[in-house]
Amino acid sequence: IGSSDVGGVAARKHRIQEGLRRANSARDEYEKEGLINWEGGEGEYMELPRGSVASLVGAAYGACDDESGFVDVLGRVEKDLMAGNVIKISNDTMGKDPKPGTRKVLRVKYRPASARINITANEGQDVHLPPHAAEGILSASYGDGNTQKDITLELQGALLIAPGKPVRVSNELFGDPAPGKPKMLSVSYDPSRTRQAFKLQTSKELATFGLVAPWLFRDLCSTVGVTMKSLYASLVDEELTGGEKEVSGKSGEVFWFSSDRKFVLKTIADAEIATLVRMLPEYTAYLAANPDSMLTRYLGVFSLDDNGISTQFVVMNNIFEGAPHMDVMYDLKGTTEDRWVDPEPGKCLKDNNFAETTAYFDDDAATGIHRTITSDTKFLEKQGIMDYSLMVAISRDGGKFQRNLATARFSKFMGGIKGTEAHGVTEDTIQEVTYFIGMVDMLVTYGWKKVAAHIFKSSTIGINEEIDTVAPDRYASRFRAFVGIKVRGVSEKCVVSTLGAEPFVTPMPALGRSGGTAAFFKATYREGAPDPEAQLSRNYWIGKDLARAKDEVAFYEVAKTLQGAEGWDVLKWMTPYKGVCRCPCEVKAGEEAKPVDVMLLRNGRDGYHTCRMLDVKIGQVTAVAGWQGKSALSAWMQTNTIDAVTNSAGQGFRLEGFDSPPETLHTFEELLTEQKLLKTTAVSAAKVKRFNLQRMTACQFVSYFLDLHEVPKAKAGGGYTSSSASAGNALPYPEPGLLTRVETQELVLLSSIEELASLIKAMREVQAPQQWIGSSVMFCFDCGARPSREVLTRGPGKWGVSRLHIFDWGRSELNLPQAHARLEADQQVERQKYWSHYCGAIGKLLYDCCNLYVSRYWHAKKTVAFTVWDKDQFTPDDFLGTVALPMPANGGPSAGTHELSTYTGDPVKSGMLRGTTGTIQATVSALNLIPGSRLEGAATVKIHKIENCPKKDTMSPNDTFVEVTAFPEEPAVVKEGIKRPEVQSLLRLGAHLTSLKIDIAAPVFEEEFELATLTEEARKPLLRALATAFGEERASDADVQSQMNSLFHNTVQGAANEQKASSSRNTFLTKCFPGVEATLSVASSHSYR
Repeated sequence: IGSSDVGGVAARKHRIQEGLRRANSARDEYEKEGLINWEGGEGEYMELPRGSVASLVGAAYGACDDESGFVDVLGRVEKDLMAGNVIKISNDTMGKDPKPGTRKVLRVKYRPASARINITANEGQDVHLPPHAAEGILSASYGDGNTQKDITLELQGALLIAPGKPVRVSNELFGDPAPGKPKMLSVSYDPSRTRQAFKLQTSKELATFGLVAPWLFRDLCSTVGVTMKSLYASLVDEELTGGEKEVSGKSGEVFWFSSDRKFVLKTIADAEIATLVRMLPEYTAYLAANPDSMLTRYLGVFSLDDNGISTQFVVMNNIFEGAPHMDVMYDLKGTTEDRWVDPEPGKCLKDNNFAETTAYFDDDAATGIHRTITSDTKFLEKQGIMDYSLMVAISRDGGKFQRNLATARFSKFMGGIKGTEAHGVTEDTIQEVTYFIGMVDMLVTYGWKKVAAHIFKSSTIGINEEIDTVAPDRYASRFRAFVGIKVRGVSEKCVVSTLGAEPFVTPMPALGRSGGTAAFFKATYREGAPDPEAQLSRNYWIGKDLARAKDEVAFYEVAKTLQGAEGWDVLKWMTPYKGVCRCPCEVKAGEEAKPVDVMLLRNGRDGYHTCRMLDVKIGQVTAVAGWQGKSALSAWMQTNTIDAVTNSAGQGFRLEGFDSPPETLHTFEELLTEQKLLKTTAVSAAKVKRFNLQRMTACQFVSYFLDLHEVPKAKAGGGYTSSSASAGNALPYPEPGLLTRVETQELVLLSSIEELASLIKAMREVQAPQQWIGSSVMFCFDCGARPSREVLTRGPGKWGVSRLHIFDWGRSELNLPQAHARLEADQQVERQKYWSHYCGAIGKLLYDCCNLYVSRYWHAKKTVAFTVWDKDQFTPDDFLGTVALPMPANGGPSAGTHELSTYTGDPVKSGMLRGTTGTIQATVSALNLIPGSRLEGAATVKIHKIENCPKKDTMSPNDTFVEVTAFPEEPAVVKEGIKRPEVQSLLRLGAHLTSLKIDIAAPVFEEEFELATLTEEARKPLLRALATAFGEERASDADVQSQMNSLFHNTVQGAANEQKASSSRNTFLTKCFPGVEATLSVASSHSYR
């Protein structure tokens, strides 16, 4: 029906209403007198099923537009019709022509036979029933003499699918209630329940108005509490309204409304009628068992054949009945493909218009909606149906609307439900409203056209959007997931904690961006500000631009409500959050300050002279298609161009940002960002530096994190000067009141290990698996000032020398137990998978920190090894040579020039004739620590210079650096062990790195490192931390020590090959997180070096 065909639509509506009145009149006669009306047009044939008629009450022949001209023809047709014979409707048969030149109609009234017809058939036989017999099936059972199965729905379905065709009695169709025994089908059939049609006059022709499956719909109406009398009264007492195309899109369907707005008439396709009629018995049974279903109640199907134009329409309840007015209406499918409508008054909007909206209801109502949606979609999935919608109308009446009990008779979720409409997380974006909801358009099956569309769309627009043409199971699962996110209980409602700007100095100055896209601002309390945090520090908070953190702030607000709740101790590691403050900020230098909503987060740099900070992004996968708005293409790009080629793939995490790195790292970055290299690769220096960080293993970046050694710089007049990267190291050294560098490094690493171990314990207690995609762990400490020795008196877990927080929640959610229970099974599996990824990554991070700690501080040092390398930009580093020296005995220094050797012990030679031996000049001397230190056996190792190493770079001198590693074995044992690959790997595990000397043949370093060993008493905190991580807090130190010895292989004699090392790591992970070992594969420690 064309939307511009106003006259045609109006005429068709008139005939539809006339047909409904005729059907209503026939209904009235049936209900009052038990009479059935049957009509046929001139030139057609009429037959009444044999045995279906008790008596023929009347038969009249005439023209529809001349009711008074009908003539009585009962005597001419009674005998044949009662006998079940076929008669032709014609003037000759009737013996008269009441109105020449006009097609006439035969109208018959009869009283149906009351007797049932019982039919039986044995297994393997065919049952023959007349067309439309499905409507007359009263009962059907299948089985042997002892066991019977009710197969009424199955038989009705078979007859509806293939009307008039024989049905083969078989186990395939009805199941096998009595295996191995002969079975029989028994059917009770009412032959009078036939389809009905009425003839309408259109000039000189006839239109046919048909009732499709009227008896089955009569049963359905009875099931849902609608009387046929009340239904027809609404449809015929006054004129229908509407007749416009669907305002929401491209379907071309036309809608009419009953005058009382209780019912909707909607045109539908033949295929949809077939689907509805086929599923009608099960649909009726389902609604009987689920009276609060949100499915539309289809109450009748009618057809109008008019001058060769066929119109089919369905009558259904108006889910918006009783709404005083609708401010906005949405058609929601849970997909993004073509789901945007330019908002205009009266238009039905779609999913992408609804993207920023969340509907909150009373918790019981929200739970009920989710359960009902789950049940309804599973029913539709069973019927092979997809492409249905959740219609949502919102009346912004402040929640004052009184529920329409008439509509609520269909479902307690219809007729208006009070709730909250939220477009954001601030008070001004949340309002009380009344919702009108229901599921519609549930007659589309996944036929070949939809399959073809799926194949095409999935390979084109499917890379960017979630397409609509998917199989019923996928459609149902996605639909439920969408409703689960968009419909929530009031206890899950998030409202931002808004703060005034008065306590802060404004405008807030802009700070740099740390790896991400959000702008940060310096938040400083005014003198005398009353906030409790102001008493601790004026710079306690930092401001993050809310425009880039709207998803994140919702996470923080929900987390605030869970602080202290059982099972949520993990949130103690969340970056402290205060709320959102709107205040003037200096967005751009030189421009006037602008008002900005800033999210106040704990300032990780607060109280530090120079804050060194690691941003470690957690997860093997840091982008998931369809998760929190991530498109398929964007997720694919990030997964394949970042995750797959960085340490995310290697260890399940990567270093995303590094604030205040040591000078050592800067020297390596200089090589990677040479201008000739950047011109060749057309990549910016910033991207190269970031990619270098992302490729680092945990041992590498934690080593850089702990690096406090000085890198002298050459002076113009000769000699070297100390770098300014570690200003605190310029104090008198050693200083009795301060920790030494090695003591600071040990305590910072131990503190980080203790935090990670406690975090793992809290993660085990989380009550539902989380999907924290792309969140990060922050490590930080003050690298610009050494701690006071007073910190040693605080004890384990209280050192206060470092901080560890989890942050960056933009693509994360807090999955509460009640929300998890609502998820589909596959979604629950998905949450568990990503939570296992997250747990595994934290476990691996702890393992590598512990491995580094044991390597550097656990064993008494007898040997220090120097390994010299040539750094390459694109290929693995070139080994130049190594030497193993004894640690100083009796406190005396060991200085000198030492020959380098290969791994096999041969001298390293260079020069034209390979006649010159490569050397390293180094000094190893004792370091006297202050009494009360946690360390002993300390030494300083100073590397002076390297000479005569073989040239590895073709076009320039070597780019040289040195790794320093200490061992508990004697030098001879180390030299012999270095021949083994596993010991060669051990050389690099806990190594200290010098700076990189680029293009220098005989590099001078003058760089000094400190080595030391834990005292016996100082070992206990690590053992207790491991006991916490393993959930074995009651285990003795000896038991934990025994486990530790089997997990960490940090000696020459105990060095493990890669297979054994990998097994140890996996054992460690499964002790931390039992049951998730299947997801915790560990890549080679050096696969990303």
